[in-house]
Amino acid sequence: MKRDLPLAYAGMKIGLFGGSFDPAHEGHAHVAETALKRLGLDRVWWLVSPQNPLKPKSSPFNERMQSAQAQAHGAKMVVTDLEQRLGCGFTYETLRALKQLYPGVSFMLIMGADNLANFRKWRNWREVAAAVPVVIVSRPGARAAERLRAPRGWTYLNARLHRESSTAIRAQRRAPLAKPKRK
Repeated sequence: MKRDLPLAYAGMKIGLFGGSFDPAHEGHAHVAETALKRLGLDRVWWLVSPQNPLKPKSSPFNERMQSAQAQAHGAKMVVTDLEQRLGCGFTYETLRALKQLYPGVSFMLIMGADNLANFRKWRNWREVAAAVPVVIVSRPGARAAERLRAPRGWTYLNARLHRESSTAIRAQRRAPLAKPKRK
C-alpha cells in the first residue's frame, strides 16, 4: 500500500476507531474489541488523531501512539498514524481519503457512546454520518437519551460498561501528591 499504510483488500470489513487516545486505556480496548467480535470485522484500525479539534492540546503524538499500541491487543487490532500521514485533521477528510485509497473495502466508524454528545460539533458531521455505517458501543457517562440521539440506521451495541476514561487518568496525573501529615 502507498506510504506504508495499513494493508486491506477489497471485500474486507474494517472498523475505524479514531481518537486522541490521551492516554489510551482498557475502556478503549473494550470498545474496539466489542465491535470487532460483535460485527465480525476483519480488522479494527485505531486512528490516532494528530490533534482532536474539539479538545485542548493533546500530549505528544508519539506518546499517544505508544499508549494505543499498549492497549490494542491481537493481530486484528492495528494502531496507525494514518491521519497524520495523509494530512487529515477531520474525520470527513479521513473517510474521503480511505475510500479513494481502498476501493472495495467496507469501512465502519466505531465510537463509544460518550462521543455522541459532541458528534454534531464535528466538522461536516452529516457527511461523516452518510459516508459509512456508524457503530456506537455503550460507555459510562453516556445517558440513555444519547442512544435516542443516534441517527436512524446506526448500530448501537450494548456491552458491559468499562469505567476507565482518559479524562480521569489525566486528572489523576495532574493531582498534587498528598502531603504527609505532621505529627
